[in-house]
Amino acid sequence: MGGEALYQNACMGCHAEGVAGAPKLGDKQAWAPRIATGSDTMTQSVIQGKGSMPPKGTALNATEAELRSVVDYMVEKSQ
Repeated sequence: MGGEALYQNACMGCHAEGVAGAPKLGDKQAWAPRIATGSDTMTQSVIQGKGSMPPKGTALNATEAELRSVVDYMVEKSQ
C-alpha cells in the first residue's frame, strides 16, 4: 500500500484533526521539529509508537516499507 492510501486508511483518523496531540497533516510548524530528525527516526517512532500513538498506529499489518512511505507522504504534505 502506498503512502497516501495508508494515510487515508490508517493515519487520517488522528492526523487530520490532531487527536491526542497528533500533528495535523500540513501543519508546517508542528512537523518542522519532527522532519528535522530525519525519515529514519520518524519511521522508527511510528514502528515503536510515540505518546498516545501505539506501535504502528492503527496500521498493525503494515510493513516497515509501507510505514516509511506514509512518513514520506506526510512529510511531503507538511513541509
